[in-house]
Amino acid sequence: MKNLLIIKGLDKDKFFKTEEIKNWDIFDIKEFVKQIKKLRKTQYETIICGYDNLNDKTLQYPIQLFFLFLKANKKYFIDNQGKKKDFSCLGFVFIETPLFMVEIIFDLFLIIFSWITLFIFNLLPKKRLLFRQLSDSPDLKGKIIYLRTDNFRKLQQGGSFTHFRGIVKGFYNLGYKVFYLGSGDIEVSKIDFPKKIIPYCLKFNLPEIPEIYYNWRFIFRAFKIIQKTLRQAQGRPLRQAQGRPLRQAQGRPPLFIYQRHSIFNVCGAVLSQLRGIPLILEYNGSEPWVRKKWGGLLIFQRLCQFMENFSLRKADLIVVVSKSLKDELIKRGITKKKILVNYNGVDPEEFNYQIDGSEIRKKLNLENKIVIGAVSTFGVWHGIPVLAKAVKPTIQQLQIPNSKFQIHFLFIGDGVERPLCERIIKEDKVENYVTFTGLVPYKEIAKYLSACDILVSPHVPNSDGTEFFGSPTKLFEYMAMGKGIVASDLDQIGEILEHKKTAWLVKPGVANDLANGIIELVKNERLREELGRNAREEVINKYTWEQNVKRILITYLNLINNKN
Repeated sequence: MKNLLIIKGLDKDKFFKTEEIKNWDIFDIKEFVKQIKKLRKTQYETIICGYDNLNDKTLQYPIQLFFLFLKANKKYFIDNQGKKKDFSCLGFVFIETPLFMVEIIFDLFLIIFSWITLFIFNLLPKKRLLFRQLSDSPDLKGKIIYLRTDNFRKLQQGGSFTHFRGIVKGFYNLGYKVFYLGSGDIEVSKIDFPKKIIPYCLKFNLPEIPEIYYNWRFIFRAFKIIQKTLRQAQGRPLRQAQGRPLRQAQGRPPLFIYQRHSIFNVCGAVLSQLRGIPLILEYNGSEPWVRKKWGGLLIFQRLCQFMENFSLRKADLIVVVSKSLKDELIKRGITKKKILVNYNGVDPEEFNYQIDGSEIRKKLNLENKIVIGAVSTFGVWHGIPVLAKAVKPTIQQLQIPNSKFQIHFLFIGDGVERPLCERIIKEDKVENYVTFTGLVPYKEIAKYLSACDILVSPHVPNSDGTEFFGSPTKLFEYMAMGKGIVASDLDQIGEILEHKKTAWLVKPGVANDLANGIIELVKNERLREELGRNAREEVINKYTWEQNVKRILITYLNLINNKN
């Protein structure tokens, strides 16, 4: 008898040789029936559904329904921690099905409730905003409420986390306090700040329902927390400091709410309207667009779009990381006066040329080699497969191994595109010139970058022809390291970097162009050192997180002045 493995978030190599069903739309009835007809022809020994986390109930009922029609001796779920859950036909019919029906009724109520409530909020006048003046006095520095409402679970890698740490540290260095409310804990080195964690509830079978439910759960919990904070601020007695009556920052009302926008979420907008606290919304791209293009299924698309528009229109200030995002928002009817273009940044203390990467070189056997590196979470927009394709022509043009240049490629990180990159490297037979590190703790990233001589940012255009809208945090980290950079001449990347001054820019998505750029810096040590120095100077002058936060505060101050 054969074995059938349905993969969802698990490494197939952990299991025996299998027949696979992968990346198919379980809500496509025709495909559903087609798969069942095909698979019922065989009696299987085992049917397994690999799952990231068995506590996440998303799609479990449809998959169990799929299980019901297949013939096998054993049927079960297994997650990344090895936890198993057996499938029972009787349990499915008499327990899971009634529970699913109840859940569907609740889901329907939740959708209707969301539409009606947001429609009412749209009609209600906004509570008078309490704009609070910024102060240079360390005793009068204000408090900022930071909301992060996406479900990142235990993930702590990637640009969004770098941005969070940078913003928090920027406020902290300028004397402001951050009160964090989010779905999970995030540590920031050398900084201790108050936090309240509002965890996700994943006991839902349909996609998107956990996100919609979490939105209202978060609003309810956060409202009570903010209300308590405001009461403490109003009731705390004045304290004496240097002969002057002053209210300490901890006891002062929040200056504003700062939210990183996420899908199916209007928390910041609703809390701002209810409490009269200004909202600064960090917008990194349209979440419905991202979900459809990169995340797959989007069932409640109209509600998703409505919630995003609601947040954008209720925000008092919108911070975007690129000019293309500003243009997009203007086309959507958002006034340009309340949009701040604020590129990402870097902490020059954590990323600098003085960091020693020799330990990493020794560990990975990279001594006496010219190392070409790229750090990535291997997203589809990062273009790492293009870098993988550039390895072979680079080696061929440098006539390796009969060359004075001994080079090695270092792929730092992990993600969805890594298997494709590994396959390209294997097919091109260049495995001896490439190392995949896997996930690296964030605090170690700088050492890995220091171990490199050339750093690559191979980002690619959007697949649908729309303008690239990102501002890669890795780009600013590369610049701060003072290394020679080869990067795609792509929209705002080309605005930040200057060809032959701070980087060597190449045509996006073209492996041979990328290879030629790498070769140019491999051959010319003096050039890559000059590019590195210029890039370091540029990032220190313009793109630190402290400067990023200052731009937000200055814009907020202008907002106050305009309102008054």
